[in-house]
Amino acid sequence: MISVLFVQCTKGNDDLLSLPLTPYTSNQLRIDGYYYQIGYDGKTINSAYFFYGNGVLISTGGAKTSLMEMDSYIQKYYLHNQSYKKVKYDWGVFMIEKSVIKFERWYPSEKPHKAFVREGIILNDTTFKITKSYYSNSSQHWTENETYHFRKFSPKPDSINTFIP
Repeated sequence: MISVLFVQCTKGNDDLLSLPLTPYTSNQLRIDGYYYQIGYDGKTINSAYFFYGNGVLISTGGAKTSLMEMDSYIQKYYLHNQSYKKVKYDWGVFMIEKSVIKFERWYPSEKPHKAFVREGIILNDTTFKITKSYYSNSSQHWTENETYHFRKFSPKPDSINTFIP
């Protein structure tokens, strides 16, 4: 039996997350590391995401010049310091249905924080492509073309947080 919880946030006037918190029990994507996206310049790592079996995700931000630099950043700020546990927009949820991945998180903008959904297709167990994004409370969509690649990384930061029950 799979239990599904709808994630709600009552702190301030931030958007609620619209995707359900769904445990990830599949093997469509590896989750023993992180997924990164290389920017349009072909060099900069623009973002990285950790996905967890409990349906939670952590976004580490980006703008690193190499995978080694991203690894160092994660070790320093997400493993040793753990200040990420206090940053709401580092957190979100994800779900996979067939070959479609969706994830939603708050984005660092002016307050209140807006919930934003990224959606795409799984190409294989180490690669997915985001094809559209949208605010969860809007019908406006943006076309995207971002490919994310897997990098094995251990240990992963802890997924326990106060923003997603």
